Amino acid sequence: MKLKTFFTNFGLYILVLLAYFYIFSAIVLFTMGSLTGGTSQLLILPIFVILASLYSFAMWKWYQKDLKLEIKNTKLTSSIWLPSALLLAFIIFQQLVPIESSANQNTAVQLIQQQPAFAFLYMVIFAPILEELLTRGFLAKFLFPDQNSLAKILLYLTVSASFFSLLHMPGNLVQFLVYFILGAIFGLGYVAKKDLRGYIWPITSLPLFSLSSFNRKTKYKTALLKLGSKV
Repeated sequence: MKLKTFFTNFGLYILVLLAYFYIFSAIVLFTMGSLTGGTSQLLILPIFVILASLYSFAMWKWYQKDLKLEIKNTKLTSSIWLPSALLLAFIIFQQLVPIESSANQNTAVQLIQQQPAFAFLYMVIFAPILEELLTRGFLAKFLFPDQNSLAKILLYLTVSASFFSLLHMPGNLVQFLVYFILGAIFGLGYVAKKDLRGYIWPITSLPLFSLSSFNRKTKYKTALLKLGSKV
């Protein structure tokens, strides 16, 4: 990639980040503020779904427009079974080894306890899809379109996983590594399929599972039961 092209694409990726942190965050904050202020869920949640859907659709179309990815077929990227097996191993590891919850995890639990219906829509549907676009799709589109060697693939996975981890606000090195490994697995699934659509939807169920397996304290189980009974 030429230097001029890189800086142009870097600027476009910054624009993607700004759109996420300002537009989508504004939609989320507006919804949470309305719910906290006593606005009926029957009124505000459909508005949230419409606004979030429009934003997600616009970002998806932007991601797809003129998308040209070159990803070399290697033993690492030749099959979706490898990231699937790694994801299963990671889930089992989370069940067996309790890890101190992060600030992001605590915030998620509080949201489930206070606004379970909104938490379901936000955490299970929209946020995972947009995170995939942000930390994998657009990152590959603008900054790593030519992954024509194993070294470039590994660099992309490292950057993508690091960004994914930092996005979840880890409080220490262990929490960073947990999110990093998860992000690397998702990234590997993306480069194996060479398409977000083949790997994005199974991921949407993971946030709820992570809430129960990341930390087994009673408050997490209570929050999950409350979410399941009210959604």
